[in-house]
Formats: sequence, structure tokens, C-alpha cells
Amino acid sequence: MPANQHFPEILALADEPPMQAEVRIERGGPRLFVQGKETYPLLGWSWGLVQTASIFKQIGIHMLHPILGLNLGWKASGHFDWSVFDPLFAALLRENPQAFFLPRILFDAPAWWKQDYPEERVVCVLPFDPQNDRQYRDIIPSPEGGMQWGIHLDEPSMASDRWQREMEQAYRSFLQYIEASPLRSRILGYQIGSGIYGEWHYFMAEFVPDISKSMQQKLGFVPDLQQRANATLGLLRDPGRESEVISYYHKFHHDILAETILKFARITKEETASRIVCGTFYGYHLENVWIHEGGHLAPELVLNCEEIDFIASPYSYQTTNIPERQWWEHDVVDGAGNWLGRARGIAGDGGYRILLESLKRHGKLYLPELDAGTYLEPPPINLDGTGGTQVEREMTMIGGDGSTTLEGTLQILRRDLGQVFARGVGGWLFDFGPVLRTKKSWYAAEPIINCLRSLYELGEFRKTADISSCAEIAAVYDAKSFFATRHWQAEAPFPQGGYSMDYFSRWFMDSQARAMHRLGAPVDFLYRFDLRQQDRQKYKLLFAVNLFYLSDDDVLQLKGLLKDSGMTVVWFYAPALLSPERVDLRRMRDLIGFELNMETEPGSMLISTTVDAHSDSLPAEFGVDEQRAPRFTVGESDVEVLGRWSQGGGAAFALKQHEGWQSVYLGTAPAPAEILRYLARRAGCQLWSSEADLVMATRDAAIVVATSEGQRQVSFPSDFQDVDSKSVAQTFDLEGKFGEVRIFTRHSKRKTPNRQGK
Repeated sequence: MPANQHFPEILALADEPPMQAEVRIERGGPRLFVQGKETYPLLGWSWGLVQTASIFKQIGIHMLHPILGLNLGWKASGHFDWSVFDPLFAALLRENPQAFFLPRILFDAPAWWKQDYPEERVVCVLPFDPQNDRQYRDIIPSPEGGMQWGIHLDEPSMASDRWQREMEQAYRSFLQYIEASPLRSRILGYQIGSGIYGEWHYFMAEFVPDISKSMQQKLGFVPDLQQRANATLGLLRDPGRESEVISYYHKFHHDILAETILKFARITKEETASRIVCGTFYGYHLENVWIHEGGHLAPELVLNCEEIDFIASPYSYQTTNIPERQWWEHDVVDGAGNWLGRARGIAGDGGYRILLESLKRHGKLYLPELDAGTYLEPPPINLDGTGGTQVEREMTMIGGDGSTTLEGTLQILRRDLGQVFARGVGGWLFDFGPVLRTKKSWYAAEPIINCLRSLYELGEFRKTADISSCAEIAAVYDAKSFFATRHWQAEAPFPQGGYSMDYFSRWFMDSQARAMHRLGAPVDFLYRFDLRQQDRQKYKLLFAVNLFYLSDDDVLQLKGLLKDSGMTVVWFYAPALLSPERVDLRRMRDLIGFELNMETEPGSMLISTTVDAHSDSLPAEFGVDEQRAPRFTVGESDVEVLGRWSQGGGAAFALKQHEGWQSVYLGTAPAPAEILRYLARRAGCQLWSSEADLVMATRDAAIVVATSEGQRQVSFPSDFQDVDSKSVAQTFDLEGKFGEVRIFTRHSKRKTPNRQGK
């Protein structure tokens, strides 16, 4: 009989039927069903989950997200004691007898295993330097379940057959224990994790892994630091000269990282007879540090996996790149000083790091981690050593990027949970309060509880709503381009605000996303491989952000999609320049319709705007004030020149008609929101806000966040109802306050909840 027989709270579940949980595609997107009933997928986690469970219960949240490290119950080779987790489940059930659980399972090897098998460890190209790294400090353990803040330096290689084999044995044993326990009636599923913080960032990624014997045996060729860091074509790799390095990264991410995730997902379903859901952290295409080793660069494999029901990630962390600002501030500017947007805090976008439309098209429910601090946490401590202890200075990095006022806290919560509601996703509140200086939950105040309860109750509307995309604009990306772009180590140390980032992640992915969120209209984010013929009618404007490395079949597919579609496509930098065999400028010209010349001498990546935009107030200059190569100039016959390189004067931003669609070439990034809005208007897109506001929406719900003060007009495709005022209209004239969040639902005979989360 399981050891949990000693806990009456667990034994009381014995007569309950086994859990049945699944993700179904209904009314426009993936939804969570628990025991056959649709359930709003909002969960709660806290560093002191037992302490905070009663607060989540007051909010209405009964699904909890405990974090369990398998190292705690793996006592010796082949010997396991999973009753170590029973006290936690029993205590949570005491606090909330209605609780359900979606545990995060960490495939952490115990200390004795790592000591016994040192030959199975990750081996890095770079030596560990404790003076220059803030992650690898003393471990701060959670009192519950095994969550740790901090990372050991002796982790096993994911290429290790021994680690794979023995971790599988441990995980199967754990699942069998739960399946034989009354807890099987309350476990909704599992979120499987390994790597840094369980997020499948390869262990020791910032020290350039993995040249271990296991990895060399699995992949054969393993490049050294010089081969990784030195691209032969400036910002790009020449496939004709660097095919081995490109192939290594493909196999590293596909054959090692992604296949490991799939293996444990299949084990989850096998041991639970597919009664419950399985998910994972993955798909951080935006804001992924150390991306060549620590990234998630095999998304198609994971998205196509039937055993994975949901994908999770934290949302945006991008910190400011303005030198005089503090680390916890999140305003981002380009090289000409144009404000691109703000990632976190009041009027921040809280942008998702995954490509949400791709997840929906593959039937995966998305769960963002909502971890902004509240006013209950004292103001952040500077990292310059002027305040607090070393641990306090390090731990404050995970909090303090919310607001220090009640009003600001409520605005941010409305933004975060309003976005969950409007975009048809789920998520969990991630509460670090008990481990920081508050020593209590971030949510332990009546105004916060009331706000969260009201926002949770909005989820009832979801059960009748259409959560399909309503966007006319899409940003399109390709993960495999990172196999052929310059390594992040070549940029290290990166200037202010870009810790361990490569050039394209910093400017084309993350900073450009800040401006895309401020376009003032809904924008879909998806991988190139998820474009389909129906998108010819759906989208009026595509931003082709990093489609640099494409096969000939990829190019033919794009040409077929675009021909006579009437769409506008904005091509960033070097679309289709790189094939698996060569650098192919001719193919690039054939795809986008421009005559292009490649300049191999470094030049400034700033563009001077030449278009006479009148009332559009376009910036005079935008881009990156750095010398980079290659750059591309546009031949000026039969094109409309919109901008020129600030250094050299050649056309670098231009528009032309091509094969029944409108092609725009843009030689740099990031382009500010004003440029994007100008292009959207020219493409015939409806801008929902007259200002560069944050607009997130699906067919039946929307939120609008003001990013400036003053009057604005918000226009919807049909009649919508303001959840606060109950007024119904297609067009609203609003007096916006910076950071103010307005939540709307499409007007129909359905009743909208009365609680507003104010």
C-alpha cells in the first residue's frame, strides 16, 4: 500500500474516480477540460505554496502548480521513495480540499549520482568564471518539493545514455507511485522539465557546452569555440564553408534536446494511459539567451508531438538598454534613440516569448508564467552593492519589475490576466514573495485578491467565446536561421541590456517585438512552416523577420503562397540569402523581387527615412548604430525608396509591386512602431487604436493598454462592450491614462460578468 496511507487528506480521495484531463480544440482554439468540463486554465504557484494556497482559493483558483524535483525521492541506484512528496500534497489539500494539481517535474539527478558518475557530466568549452556570472551562486532551496534558485556546475549531459536510462527508470517509478495512489484523482497532468530551471535551456549554456564524450559519440563532429564564434560572412555563416557547424547545431537541438523532451512526454502518456495532460517549457523564440546552445531551435518536432498538450514559458523580461536607467526598468530604444516600447511594468506589453499562433495551429494550449511583483514587495535593490545582502541583491532580480504602488500593481495584473483572457490562453500566477523581503505572498492584500478574483471570473465568458485569431497582421520567424547566424559569444560582452545575447536576438527578435506589440492592432506570431494557403485571405501584412536560411523547397512554398495574393510582405535584412549549400544572392532577388547588392565592408545599420509621411510623424532615422556586415542595397529602378543607409546613402528601405503582391525590403531592425503603423496603413490593415497602443485580441475579446496620455479612438471590427462601463459600440473615444487597461468583449446576447477586476 502506498506510504500516503498515513495522510487522511489523501486517503479521503480514495473513492474519487481517476482524473480525466485533456486539451480539446473547440471554438477557435485549445481548451482545458477536467473530468469532461471546460475549465479556465489559470493556476497558482508560490515559493511557499502551502502558505499561499488559501489566497488562491479566495481568488477562485483551485488548480495548483507544485514543483517536484525527482532528485528528492531518488535515494540510491534503483531505489526510490516518492512518499517524500506526500506531506506537500496533504498540506495543500488541508488548505483547499477542492485542489487539483499540475506538478512541474524536474529531471534533476541527485548529488550522489553526479558524484558517482563524473564522466557523464556536461563539459564546456569555456571555463567557469564566478566573478562574471550571477546565476551560479549558492543554491537557495525551496522548502517545498525541490525547486531551487541557483544552478549546480556538475550537471549530466543530455547525451548521456546512463542519464537517459536511469532518469527514465526514476520517472516511471514516480508515475507508477502516483497512479497507485488516491492522488490520481487530483493530478491533472505533468509539466516535464530539465536543463536550467527545468526550462530545457541546456545545462551550463553560457559556458558553451557540450564537448563531453557522450555528445561526441552521439553527434560525431563537435565544434570548438573558434568554429562556433567566428562566422565567415560577418553576421552570417557561409554554408559552403561552415556546413559542419550548421549541421552540428541542427542535430544538437533536434536529436539531443527535442528528442529528450519527446521521450519523456511519451513516458508520461504511457504510464497514465493518456488520461491526463502533458506539457513542457519550450519554444522561446523571443528573449532566449545563449540561443545557439541554450535555445529551443527544433520547434516543429515538439509542436508535432501528439503527447504534448501544452507549452509554457515566462513572458518578457527584456531589460532597458538606456545606460542611465536601473536594471529593473524595461524601456527599450533603438540606435537612434527612438522609443520601441516597454516589456514589463506599467504600460509594458508583457509580451509572450513563444509564437502563439503556431501553438494554436498545432493544438497546444499556452500557459504563460505571470511573475510580476506587487506593491507588497519593497523597491528593488541596486546591483552595485549599495544596498542589502548579496543574496537579497540577487533574489530581487526575480521580483520588483511590477509596481511599488497599489494602483500600478492593479494595472499590471489587469494587463497580465486581461491578456490571458483576451488571447485565449491560460497561465499561472508565480509568487516569489515568501522567499523575498516580504516573506509573504505577493497577493496577500484584499485589493489584490479582489482584483484577481474579478479577473478570474471573466474566464466564464471564455466557455462561450470564439478564441480564434482576428489579426490581419502576422510576424513570421524561422528557428533554423540561428544555425547559420553569428554566435552569441561573438557579441560578448554585449552592451547595456543584452546579457548573453546574439545580434539578431537582441535587435530583430526582442527589441523589434516591443514595437510590434505597440502597432495598435492585433498581431499573430508564428513560424514560417505554419503559413498556409488560407493565410492569403487572412493576412494583409506579413513581417518576415529572420527568414535568412531557407531550402529551395521553402522558397518555392513562399513564392506559391504569395503569388497574386495581394498581400504586403516586409522582408528584413537577408531573406533566403542562405541555402543549405551556399550563399545565393540570386535566389534572394528572385523571392522578394528586388535587385540587391551585397556590401561586405562593415557599415552603420542605421537607416535615414526619406518618405514624405506628413501626419505619420515617422522618425528621421532608425535601426542600430553599430558597424556590421554584410549590408544590402536596393537597385533603384522601378521601386519606391522609403529610406537610405545613413552611412553610404544606398537604398535600404524600399517598396515595389511583385507578382501580384507588394514587396517591402527593410535592411535593418528594429523599426519603431511609427514605421510599422505606416506600413500597415499602406497594406490596408485596420489599426484598432489611433495611437501606438497595445492591442491584444481574439474574435470575441480584446484588451487595449494605453502607452501614452491623451485622447484616442479605438475601433473594433464589430460591436464590442467595455467590461468596465458596460457601454456598447464599434468605436470608442477614450481619454487614455498611461498604462490604463481596458477590457472588451464582443457584444451579443451572451451575458458578460459584472466583476471588472478594478
